[in-house]
Amino acid sequence: MGFIWGGIFLNPSILNFIQTRSNIIIEKCFLRAIRLTGECPMLSRYKAVFFDVGGTLLRVHPSVGEVYAMHARSFGFRGSGDELDERFRRVWEESGGVESLGNQSNEAAERRFWHDIVFRVFKPYGGLCNFENYFERVYTAFCGKDHWRIFDDVVDSCIFDKLKQEGIVLGVISNWDSRLHTILESTGLAEHFDFILASAEVGSTKPDGKIFAEALKQSGVMPEDACHIGDDPYADVHGAETVGMDAILIDRKGRHKKDSFTIARSFMELL
Repeated sequence: MGFIWGGIFLNPSILNFIQTRSNIIIEKCFLRAIRLTGECPMLSRYKAVFFDVGGTLLRVHPSVGEVYAMHARSFGFRGSGDELDERFRRVWEESGGVESLGNQSNEAAERRFWHDIVFRVFKPYGGLCNFENYFERVYTAFCGKDHWRIFDDVVDSCIFDKLKQEGIVLGVISNWDSRLHTILESTGLAEHFDFILASAEVGSTKPDGKIFAEALKQSGVMPEDACHIGDDPYADVHGAETVGMDAILIDRKGRHKKDSFTIARSFMELL
């Protein structure tokens, strides 16, 4: 048995689908309203809250390897994104990651670093024709919003608006090169923060205490009045704790035991 609406016959399966979708939309709107006016029990007592970026607020879309492969097709590459993902992980570990930049905070040093990474990723495949042009294309591609996605739970939580309403200073502490500012601006996240610290610019990478100390200095609060949120137990949690700050580990995949750290499975649990 169905239902006639506006002269159109709707069978039960369509009615169920519409009702389900309507309930989901209503629930999201209701929760959003509550979160904007409610409190953040885990964070309200702090005067400053700092956030990691990669793996915490943003993820690469669809993946580093897929982005590399997508832009490499017109330069003769015929392999898969999965292959490049695996190759990138290996090269990244061998290079020491962004930490290897040390205190080199100029764009030329960052370009040399990434040029070497990308070149080594494609080396087993015989390289790419016109590699220099390819590198410029992919290096620029990661500056924009097309290859970045904000995690859904970050958006749904409205956490930045809520913390701002409580007068809490918000900052970014991330192991990243200077493109971090452009990326956060293009994704619409930059406007939420009072300051943004990229490790390559500070000359200190997490878990080193210098970058956390700089965040405390810029926020004007004592360590016991600040909390750092990130997805890496060593870089984020251990790093923050070494300077006397509290830390919360974002563990969306449930890889860690809750008795080991203060853990939130999503940003929803911070509200």
